[in-house]
Amino acid sequence: MAEGSLGERQWRLSRLAVAVLGLWLAVDLGLRLMPVERLGVSPNTAAQRLAGRHSPFRSSFSVYAPEGTPGENAVRGNLPSTEGRRPLRFSTDALGYRLNPELPSGAAPDVLFIGGDSFIYGANLSDEETLPAVFTRVSGLLSYNAGRPNAAPMMLYDLDWLLKHFPRVPQTAVLVHLEHHRYNATDRPRSTPGVWDELRLARRALSEWWTASPLSNATRRLFRHFADGKLLPNSYLQQVSAYSLPDRRPILFRDYETHPARVPQSGDQILATADNILAWTRALQGRGMEVYVLLLPTRFTVYGPWLVDGEARARVIRAAESFNQLAAELEGRGIRTINGLGVFQETAHEDLLSGDLPFYREDNHWNSRGVERIARLLADSVCQSAAVAARAGYRKLSQPCR
Repeated sequence: MAEGSLGERQWRLSRLAVAVLGLWLAVDLGLRLMPVERLGVSPNTAAQRLAGRHSPFRSSFSVYAPEGTPGENAVRGNLPSTEGRRPLRFSTDALGYRLNPELPSGAAPDVLFIGGDSFIYGANLSDEETLPAVFTRVSGLLSYNAGRPNAAPMMLYDLDWLLKHFPRVPQTAVLVHLEHHRYNATDRPRSTPGVWDELRLARRALSEWWTASPLSNATRRLFRHFADGKLLPNSYLQQVSAYSLPDRRPILFRDYETHPARVPQSGDQILATADNILAWTRALQGRGMEVYVLLLPTRFTVYGPWLVDGEARARVIRAAESFNQLAAELEGRGIRTINGLGVFQETAHEDLLSGDLPFYREDNHWNSRGVERIARLLADSVCQSAAVAARAGYRKLSQPCR
């Protein structure tokens, strides 16, 4: 009798386990069908769901993130947030690209911003704080934000699709290169999608839908609450490198930010990267645009010399030298190059002492102060070249620089 009762209890428990798993699956799938931006999913993740074939984000989408949202690096390291951030609005236009509120609907842009991943489309920045928006206010030139996530980089067939939707081709393109991006000799922009591109698009669509799971996010947040280094070991801490400012506030770096210092580039790698940038430059010029290349460093290359010493400091300095070598190589090939490292290095030590950085401390992106610096530097370069071209009798921009 006891054996029968035991078997019956085991059967009931098995049925209960199956029922619980079935209920979990049903709730999980149901929540994925809801507007996930209202269920604790980040604006970036929510915007990437249901994106078009050639678009990085969902079209005509807008979501609000409240004040105090923790930075990505703090979340990755499962560390308490000490950096209060302002609320932000993340919006897209009808084509599925980040909205520049300074660009009137239907207007022909003067300048096209491409490349630069989340720095350009504006992760953790409100619509009006992105580089294209600030550049438009500073220069008076209407700018289009064609920035895309690093998981969905711009291809030439995406660019051609986008250009067909403009009243005319922009006269100027700003091609943004991030320091940690390295290319091989075989990397070239492709004008038609191949088999691997089709598979990548399918994988991206599935991944963007699958990762935006409110239930899974809530479960992870619950586990992180206990894995704080007190109740349970904080296994997430190894995902970031933590340092302290002079005022003892933390500054957190992701692996990709320290990668240029940890893994030096060879001369051949620098040349391969320059070749890739040159290929993109020629492709943009072939479509009727004048091209400026904007180089942006990682935060660690900017601030590392004051955060580490010895051999570690020497490696950071070598990373900066490689960055400047790339800039010199591009300029030697006749490419108009704007080196963003210098503008941040000028005040790096003072920024650390004051704690008033142009980057977030607990996120891997720049803040509105950093955007403002680069926007003014870029505006000076573009407008000066436009003025010289006008005096020489070349075509003028449709909008005068301010």
